[in-house]
Amino acid sequence: MFNLIAIPLGWVMWAIYQVVHNYGLSILLFTIFIKLLTLPSTYKMQVNQARIGLLAPQVQKLKKSFANNQQRFQEEQNKLYAAEGVNPSGGCLGTFLTMFILLGVYRVVMQPLKFILRIDSDTISKASDALKKWLENNHLEEKYLSSRPELILLKYRNQPEIFSGIEGFYDKIKDFNVKIFGFDLTGVPSLHPEGGWTTTWILLLMLPILAALVQLVSSFITQAHSRKSNPDNPSNNGCMTAMVYLSPIMTIWIGLSVPAGLSWYWLVNGVLSLIVTVLLYRYLSGERLTQINEKEKAKQLAKGPTWMQRMMEQSAQYQAEQQGRSSEGNRTRYADGDDGMSRKERAEYEKKLIEAARKRAALKYGDDVPESSDSDEDA
Repeated sequence: MFNLIAIPLGWVMWAIYQVVHNYGLSILLFTIFIKLLTLPSTYKMQVNQARIGLLAPQVQKLKKSFANNQQRFQEEQNKLYAAEGVNPSGGCLGTFLTMFILLGVYRVVMQPLKFILRIDSDTISKASDALKKWLENNHLEEKYLSSRPELILLKYRNQPEIFSGIEGFYDKIKDFNVKIFGFDLTGVPSLHPEGGWTTTWILLLMLPILAALVQLVSSFITQAHSRKSNPDNPSNNGCMTAMVYLSPIMTIWIGLSVPAGLSWYWLVNGVLSLIVTVLLYRYLSGERLTQINEKEKAKQLAKGPTWMQRMMEQSAQYQAEQQGRSSEGNRTRYADGDDGMSRKERAEYEKKLIEAARKRAALKYGDDVPESSDSDEDA
């Protein structure tokens, strides 16, 4: 499934490598390209979240007003969002598309032999089998050979005897440039490097650590902004806070087990994501956010309610009908036929309908029943 996006992105990665002839630099430029590609959906998602944040004070008032009636609170909140042209799920589609693209990106980055060197899958499989046999004969082990074979194969690109039985394979990988800033992206970071600590090993170890730190800083900034703009956001709960720390730990743990190319991608992607996030936070603030909000409000109201809003309205209407059936006999009814009504008669008819609706709402939610206009006029 992810090949649908991985194949065209693979050609982009191939084109970049043909220009720069460096795997690490290709990852950097390729990640910049992906960020530009996903920027429109990221922007829409941030705008939607910012607009929801502007409504947070009003939502908080509704929550206090209907603290003992969750259904009424949901109905009033939906009305508020509809009146302001805000779709609470507006960023979901953009998020899904972005994640779909990033999964394809991950596959391209992890398979440089296939997408950059254009080596077919059968040849890669034969090379993996040859390396596995060589490792067994030398009593060695590569834990991730089966899950990430292409980066592991590149570690042994300077040992032609391993791949001597596979025609043309070694000639394709021997000149593949996997170094950037002086260290090899096929090396596996380790806390106990063979031959002691050298500059190369220190740089390799720093990659997963820096990637984790960038991820942590990005999470802190996101949470701080979320608390400021929308204190009731579910992302502020304890479970999400735990994930803030768990994700960087997992990044370091995985980064110490696989070739550094993966950590390099995580680092580059994390830094670019952090830059985009901070810039959007600064852009979507103050008077500019107010202007954007008014523009988006007019645009959304012109379009009409979204399918999600219509579903929520239908659900609320259905629940109201189900709960109101038991008190059907207490409802005030008026004839539907209004043919031949004068303007005054129509106004009186509509006034009575409104009063009846108010009475039903008061009975339903336990509020004081409003007095009719007739009694007010008589008084």
